Amino acid sequence: MASYCCFRKPRTRLPSFTVPRYRLITLHDMLCLILRREGEVVAIEGTGGLGKTWVAKAAFETARNSNRFDTYIWVSLSTSCSVRRCIEKIAIVLSIDIGEELLSSRIRVMIKEHLVRRKFLLVLDNAYFVEENILRILGIPCPREQSLGSKVIVTTRTGRTVSVMDPAILISPQPLTDQASYDLLREKIGRDIDLGLVDNCFGMPLSIILLAGALCDVPEQKSSKLISEAYVALGPKISVFATMIRLVKLCYRRLPSDTARHCFLYCLLFPDDEAIPVKDLIILWKLDGIIQEARHSHQANCYERRYHNLDATMAMWSSLKSTLTMTFHLSIFLPSSAEGFP
Repeated sequence: MASYCCFRKPRTRLPSFTVPRYRLITLHDMLCLILRREGEVVAIEGTGGLGKTWVAKAAFETARNSNRFDTYIWVSLSTSCSVRRCIEKIAIVLSIDIGEELLSSRIRVMIKEHLVRRKFLLVLDNAYFVEENILRILGIPCPREQSLGSKVIVTTRTGRTVSVMDPAILISPQPLTDQASYDLLREKIGRDIDLGLVDNCFGMPLSIILLAGALCDVPEQKSSKLISEAYVALGPKISVFATMIRLVKLCYRRLPSDTARHCFLYCLLFPDDEAIPVKDLIILWKLDGIIQEARHSHQANCYERRYHNLDATMAMWSSLKSTLTMTFHLSIFLPSSAEGFP
């Protein structure tokens, strides 16, 4: 198994088994490596917030845009997602009619029959598999044995999942450097900011994006006060998880109104391993009287623009939801002065 690191200094060992050495590669090289012609399993392993899903999505979209495979399958998983549910998710993406009472063994056969002669790209995002021979259990043809150039990409936080996937390539995204962290924060905020703010973010892209969400769209005259609040919120440098929890609380407090916070909490009604359906979310808001129907064309146009912003936001939130319980800055679509909103 070849092992690679990105973004920073390479590690020298894995939690569950040892490899001789990691090679440090760039993001571009990593995408080229993931999408090389060989049929194989690629594992992207690391703690939450490092950008594993982002890397997998970049590879998935690059492959789809260049038409490299016959079939594309993206499956979002979670700690609570059973093997049976994973099999069902794969079948649904492949438009296989599984009914309600079909046994897992039969669904596996149907999946294998569908894929065995196709060059496919399968992404298993946020996997927590512990079963040996997991691809066979899921009905997925082994890419090496199939010899068509198919690819399986799995993102995970656990060494056990890496072990049972038996990848040909293991990629471990590393924390950003201080300069790269600052550049990302400045890019998301849109202006220069105090460099010291990134010190407690541990180089984690997710933490930096959360911090940017709390600091964006703040008038210049109020920025110094908010930066001071951010320093207090970040507190002492204890752990990655502690920092993320503090940032979640800061972002939640920074939402423009109780209404916005109420809207945001509705996101928690949806499963971690499912995309948040924006239309269903809006229906829930309407039923609870949080938002009203548009009363004239100008208001309808404003709602439509906010809907598109919300759609993009929920796509981002769906990828973050398995890492954090509550987070994101919703003021981009629920400003306190929004016409038609309470």
